[in-house]
Amino acid sequence: MSIIINTERLILKKIERKDINQLIKNLNNWNIVKWLINVPYPYTINDANNWVKKSLKDELCLNIYFKNTLIGGITIDENKKKNKHILGYWIEQNHWGKGYATEACTSLVSYFFLNSSVEKIYASHIVQNDHSKKILLKLGFNEIGKGKVFSLSLQTEIEDINYHLLKS
Repeated sequence: MSIIINTERLILKKIERKDINQLIKNLNNWNIVKWLINVPYPYTINDANNWVKKSLKDELCLNIYFKNTLIGGITIDENKKKNKHILGYWIEQNHWGKGYATEACTSLVSYFFLNSSVEKIYASHIVQNDHSKKILLKLGFNEIGKGKVFSLSLQTEIEDINYHLLKS
């Protein structure tokens, strides 16, 4: 059974096939993708199909809907090699600045901690992404260091800032 998380204004759920074109359109916006390390640019139908496969396989690989319109993506990925659970998210540019990322992240993080024995979630953002920094700090994440990571969209290694959030 797929989980569905309802927030005050949003629905977090698996992507629907009818929304594939909207996903492709949203993720072909450089202003969004330049901040995302795991999203290629340009974003193709094959990339969207890979996201659908991942969504079907991973319980907490969801999309963000506002008034039945796909406006973002959110996931808590399990990195088995590093034994870490990592929060990631994006919001479509026309919906920036309205608190949707914070609302979606708050709900998914709460769901995750209530339904697992995991005590810590990790997250990161590209150094210059002050908007993500603000969101993570608002959620209670604490900075734990800087690192380098390969960005698919930029096709180069970039600096990022790493955080963790402890279950309270």
